[in-house]
Amino acid sequence: MFRVDYDIPANLLMISVSGFMKPEDALRLAAVVDAKAREAHAVRDDFNVIVESLEFPVQATDVAELLTGIMQRGIVLTSGRAAVIVGSQLNKLQAERTLAHPRVQVFSSMDAAQIWLDQKD
Repeated sequence: MFRVDYDIPANLLMISVSGFMKPEDALRLAAVVDAKAREAHAVRDDFNVIVESLEFPVQATDVAELLTGIMQRGIVLTSGRAAVIVGSQLNKLQAERTLAHPRVQVFSSMDAAQIWLDQKD
């Protein structure tokens, strides 16, 4: 359902999500992401985030709202960027609507996401 890792040498928080989530699943994800984001922040305050959600269908409204909260709480812990990789145009539309933030972008390929993350402002 989900996996969250922090790659210290790459300074990258990697989140992978799949399947339909229930609200309780999203709450468990929130706790794990919060812990890993705080771990990353303790190392550096400019870590980037990749959310790989290629196998993550459009979610119910209550779950989407919980996912928005995860992003809002986590993005303040970094000055870096967050790239969300989705598997369909419908997922892209939901992610762009619910994860709106100047340092968050939604992509349909890992390569495009990585190029954007590697850019320097």
